[in-house]
Amino acid sequence: MTVVTMAPVPIMQFQRRRLREELDKRIAGAREQDTRLALLVINLQEFRQVNISFGHQVGDQVLEQVSARIAAALRIDDMVLHIGNDEFAVILSDLKGVQVAQLAAEKILAGIAENHAVAGQMLAVCGRLGAAVFPDHASSRDELMRAADSAVQFAADHHRDYAIYDASTRLQERDSADLRGSLREAMDNDDFMLYYQPQMNLQQGVLSGCEALSRWKHARRGWINPEVFIAAAERSGLIDELTYWSINVALRKWFEFERPGPDTSISINLSARLLHSPELVGMVERATNIWGARRDSVVLEVTESAMMSDPKVALHTLSALHEMGIRLSIDDFGTGYSSLAYLKKLPVSELKIDKSFVIQMAENRQDRKIVQSVIDLAHTLDMSVVAEGIENRQVLDMLVGMGCDYGQGYFIARPMSDAALSEWLETDELALLEHRAR
Repeated sequence: MTVVTMAPVPIMQFQRRRLREELDKRIAGAREQDTRLALLVINLQEFRQVNISFGHQVGDQVLEQVSARIAAALRIDDMVLHIGNDEFAVILSDLKGVQVAQLAAEKILAGIAENHAVAGQMLAVCGRLGAAVFPDHASSRDELMRAADSAVQFAADHHRDYAIYDASTRLQERDSADLRGSLREAMDNDDFMLYYQPQMNLQQGVLSGCEALSRWKHARRGWINPEVFIAAAERSGLIDELTYWSINVALRKWFEFERPGPDTSISINLSARLLHSPELVGMVERATNIWGARRDSVVLEVTESAMMSDPKVALHTLSALHEMGIRLSIDDFGTGYSSLAYLKKLPVSELKIDKSFVIQMAENRQDRKIVQSVIDLAHTLDMSVVAEGIENRQVLDMLVGMGCDYGQGYFIARPMSDAALSEWLETDELALLEHRAR
């Protein structure tokens, strides 16, 4: 087994050249012997935070341990190279089949994930891996390297630990690149719009506010799934601009309506990436000042998983927003991994129960238990609760009986344009009272 040890950053270009040379040599050998080889590309997740929190000397020691653990998972003829600050490449020779690359990926990632004892600290580091196999996925060195990089990106986009390249991966990547190219044009042409989904005070049967939801109707593709174009905006660096647009439009439109009333709020979703941006607090402050918005009527929703990707930075940002007077909500609660110790530190006023627990709660006893537990937990911590995914009368009645504070879903109202919301407020608001009274 060949192991190329740590090298200073200026030598990384040499290491990449070494990778290209080694691939050329091994691909030539694989052609002659009619065998397979695999290229695995490994990115360390959140490694930059290790350098920030503990210093580059500790970071270098972690990299050395990672390199050693990868090497320990390999056979004698395999090779590992450190080709970037947080990136490694592995060449697996003489493979019997593509499935061997998958087994190697799992073994390598398991070794990396074990705690690293460095300078008296126990540090956790996770890797994300993409793999491609010659000649199954590529016929040349450059194709193989692109295929492995494409697999890493696919794993990241789909929140997976690893991915093995296939033809659809490249097609999806090209489609994603095309979509990212359309984003700037769409923003310049004002093609984005906000829809609003009313939220109901379940205990009083009255309107409590709306959630603002970004929508994009592409000229060729039609309506684009928000998860898709938001992910594309994050990768293209446009998420700050898109979010600032959303906040400004939501505040301007919401305070133009005459019917919402003084006790209602407008909820706006924050991207996971933006939560860790130093520009966010100033962005929100400027928008509320421009539109004269009461800050306690603005709710910013952050997913549980977004907060847990970097809890220290998230806590700092959320605390600054809270001190400004902005209300904060944990979206999709129950689908992440936040601990109670962390939860009690957060300056949030609201938990949103993920709709996956609400939609089937009338038929599923376990879902009902989870929903009741979240409601009880939130109230114990002096937080209110919003249930998403209310799609029928039975679920609404159950949530009222459980003491849930607020709710939204198709049974109450579907997301609608600002014009439709204005009309709905004039004609259908009394229907909310009927939902509660019947």
